[in-house]
Amino acid sequence: MLVSLSSYAKADKVGNKAQSLMKLRNNGFCVPDGFVLDSDTYDEVIRESGLAGKINELSSKINKDNIRTISSEIIKLFDKIDLTHDVISEISKLLQIKKYAVRSSGLKEDLAGFAFAGQYRTFLNVEGIDDICKSIIGCYKSMYTEGVLSYLIDNGLGVSDMKMAVVVQEMVEADISGIAFTVNPLSGNDKEIVVEVAEGLGEEIVSGKVNPECYLYNWFDDKEVYEKTNKLLTREKFLKLAKKALDIQMLYGFPCDIEFAVKDNEIYFVQARAITKIMYSGIKDQWTTADFKDGGVSANVCTPYMWSLYEFIWEYTLKKFVFDSKILNKSEWRKAGDMFFGRPYWNLSVVKTAMSKVPGYKEREFDNDLGVMPTYEGDGNVTKITPKTLLGILRMAIAQKKIVADRSKNAQKLKTELLDKYFNYINSFKNEEKLDDLEFIWYKLVKEDYLLSESTYFWQIFINTVNQSLFKDNLLKFVSSGEYFNLIGGLDNISHLLPFYYMWDISRKIIADKKAYAFWSDSKVSVIKKAYDENSNENYIPKLAEFINLYGYHSEKELDVTYPCYCEDVESVIKMFKETVALDDSLSPESDRKHQVEVFEKQKQKLKEQLGKKKYLKVEKSIVKMRSMLWWREEFRDISTRFYYIIRIFTMKLSKAYVKSGILSCEDDIWYTKIEDVFEFIDRKITQEDLRNIIARNRKYYQSFQNFLSENEIGAAFNIASIKGKKMSGGIKGIGCNNGTVTGPARVINSLAEIDRLQVGDILVTRFTDTGWTSKFAILKGIVTEYGGILCHAAIVSREYGIPCVVCTNDATKLIKDGSTITINGTTGEITVEKE
Repeated sequence: MLVSLSSYAKADKVGNKAQSLMKLRNNGFCVPDGFVLDSDTYDEVIRESGLAGKINELSSKINKDNIRTISSEIIKLFDKIDLTHDVISEISKLLQIKKYAVRSSGLKEDLAGFAFAGQYRTFLNVEGIDDICKSIIGCYKSMYTEGVLSYLIDNGLGVSDMKMAVVVQEMVEADISGIAFTVNPLSGNDKEIVVEVAEGLGEEIVSGKVNPECYLYNWFDDKEVYEKTNKLLTREKFLKLAKKALDIQMLYGFPCDIEFAVKDNEIYFVQARAITKIMYSGIKDQWTTADFKDGGVSANVCTPYMWSLYEFIWEYTLKKFVFDSKILNKSEWRKAGDMFFGRPYWNLSVVKTAMSKVPGYKEREFDNDLGVMPTYEGDGNVTKITPKTLLGILRMAIAQKKIVADRSKNAQKLKTELLDKYFNYINSFKNEEKLDDLEFIWYKLVKEDYLLSESTYFWQIFINTVNQSLFKDNLLKFVSSGEYFNLIGGLDNISHLLPFYYMWDISRKIIADKKAYAFWSDSKVSVIKKAYDENSNENYIPKLAEFINLYGYHSEKELDVTYPCYCEDVESVIKMFKETVALDDSLSPESDRKHQVEVFEKQKQKLKEQLGKKKYLKVEKSIVKMRSMLWWREEFRDISTRFYYIIRIFTMKLSKAYVKSGILSCEDDIWYTKIEDVFEFIDRKITQEDLRNIIARNRKYYQSFQNFLSENEIGAAFNIASIKGKKMSGGIKGIGCNNGTVTGPARVINSLAEIDRLQVGDILVTRFTDTGWTSKFAILKGIVTEYGGILCHAAIVSREYGIPCVVCTNDATKLIKDGSTITINGTTGEITVEKE
């Protein structure tokens, strides 16, 4: 079947290259006209030739040792193949008296992470039906060249079911041609467009046969760089090209490698695909998304507003903590957080410099706990007590002891103070304020009260991070890693689990009431929502309202203030209630909690018998202290969630007022500011026009990476490619976070939208979990995540539910097939695929 480039077809029929050209053309970009012979045409041609069986037989025999021989034999078979009469007839009807480019569009080309750049054939300046038909067969042959077959085998892509579509496109007799990268692939600068151009056809640049002129443009800061010898592009033409390239990046939502040709000042685009390899030579420090990505601000592309909230705290709190703790001095400090490729990162180099001052610090353990990619052999940097370091360690230890003591003494007071502030904002929310008053409230909320709330939470995280390393090292002298998990599990009344204990309790009462059970089981969500809106007193609707009142500040994405909370999205809560009502008592989270407490108590008793009473009392004191720190971390996390809810509702209120006053064009414009922009606007340091320009620029940046997931760690020290999940004995390796071994069906969930596919007894395989997923944990046998460390959300909640959990399992969602049977070991982190 022949498909016009002005239409649309699925990639599994025309290949990603052809589909990309269709997308560009249909979105107003200048793409030379033409058509595509889809993969069905290829199937028809091979079938009619009678050689399909022979090609498949030879393909099945390919290995690394015989690639050259098999490649040669298959290519010879194509010398006997001709296009069918019907295909030739269709092509003839579409041809005009002009030259064409005949381009391969393999179905395995331009895949995520595998571009096949330069692997398949392109034929230029082709004229007449006979030569076009020969070129099409030439494209088919190029699937089986030695280079392509080696590439497939080396990357584990397989050589079976090979198919090819072919693009026949009007030839552009280019004055100049080139390539544009929408991010700098060498330095890692995500705002710098790199353009290389040369006279004539672009194939010369791709093949490396000419030395092109290079142009750079930082579109975010509106700065261009020219070599003095550059003469092919005027400034005006270059900027026009660069802005078109940026438009293409925004259309696709990921960094693009774009091929173009210029004829008579018209820019034609002949290919656009994802950049598959990005170096970070211009990023000297090491940066990571660890903890930021675990369902948080780095899980996906982040709005400037949300990142600025985090950045505000991160820069202020981390700096204050390391200075107050006598860990670093001012000369050792560098910027702690930044945004790369639309995702927030924190400066791993700075934090490791600080942690290396802590006695007993082992870089490998630190990285493992956070799920950070190591860049060294063995344990990496290990801190030992020496006469040289002793004074600094003692000074730091005294400061840290004071900080821990102050936090322990004042934690409850801080909690009470923060909750009082929170409820004051809740009570004032319904008031109608003038714009000036609303700006004043928002300013104080963000700059003072949010700073206090989030700093309190972050401070607790930092305290835990420093002290947990020491605690774990001391405890592992007496217990195994699995027993260590028992001693930090079974925490009582963890705040973010309370909503689901409450929901479970109400669901049991609903089940016991026949009328209510029938209502919740049989009614649609919309019917229950109507009863809620009408303040019904029947069928436990008042308990639903009570849940919303108590826990409505939660959401399915709790570190994204652009996302609605439960009080705004009651339907999602009703859906959770209905799902919980459908569960039987064997899945009770309360039973899981009691079991974990029993495991903890038994582990303590075992330790007491092992150490003796006197020694045990000293160890028990440290266990109680560490568990208290873990509990308070979750308690302050809950308060943090409350303040994000308050910030969301007051920011939306402010945005509506700005739209009404004509300051903003639409209500979601506010999410494309940073809080410091709003501070400056309120302080009259920038104008309305300045604010709108900032919003326009930030929208472009956000859109540029909305479909892109950058590396979790970046910087010159890191390998440019993601480390693939390590297969061992047919299995996959991650970090174990909770004891137990289970076997069950793997349910690969790539986004929140798919979470309803989870069934009782599944092993969840996903990139990360968020607190909004917690209601699903009761039905799971186990959890596997690509992100996270032993204190991430998935790890903490799995310990409370008593289910095995493996985190930091690189590429788990790709290596494990949905529906396959897997066994996971929550202690060792080993995952075995039993049956696919």
